Amino acid sequence: MLKVNKIKYNYGKSLFSFDFKLTNSQIIGVVGKSGSGKSTLFNLIAGFLIPKSGTIYFDNRNITTLKPYDRDMTIMFQDHNNFNHLSIFENIILGVDSNMNKTSNNIKIVEDIVKKVSLKIDINKKVSDLSGGEQQRVTIARCLLRKKPLLLLDEPFNTLDPGLRKILYEDIKKISINNKLTTLISSHLIDEIRNVTDNFLFVDKGKIIENKILSYRQLLKNKLFTEYLK
Repeated sequence: MLKVNKIKYNYGKSLFSFDFKLTNSQIIGVVGKSGSGKSTLFNLIAGFLIPKSGTIYFDNRNITTLKPYDRDMTIMFQDHNNFNHLSIFENIILGVDSNMNKTSNNIKIVEDIVKKVSLKIDINKKVSDLSGGEQQRVTIARCLLRKKPLLLLDEPFNTLDPGLRKILYEDIKKISINNKLTTLISSHLIDEIRNVTDNFLFVDKGKIIENKILSYRQLLKNKLFTEYLK
């Protein structure tokens, strides 16, 4: 279970306050306007920001003050964070082997994971030679290779065309279900997120509306949400 318990965080004059919990093996859409606090929430969960007060628990472990690399999770940002001078193999194996050793075992690991994300390209090819969608798949493969039970995707595909976004969201849904991951996907494109899940956290002005997961039907009953859709 992920439990964000009465977290408070200040950035300048902006105050963020988050309080919710969710069970494992769920796909949750985190929606709201740009600047509403979605990325702040993700950075607090991931450990890139430390809250002023409150606690964060994952699988009954208090992770509030742990360093990002000590948390049992993986986060993927919109700019995908690949190393363009490295090959597909090197970018992916980096998730589990910082020395990027090209052993027969590591090669098999990478070949297996690229199949899961439908990436049919020579793993020795430079990432800089790939299309945007292919680069995103490399990032997804590296995230999945780490085998962390919590996956945070912060506006992951917004720079890509709608058709490709749909395919990648379908891949994420399939991978999350097959690997029993707890996956949070933030986006302001709610119609696309609805193809992946009907469970949402709605962020408005630094807060989770109603402090719980809501279905799309439940969200439509909220005045703030209907104004967001306009």
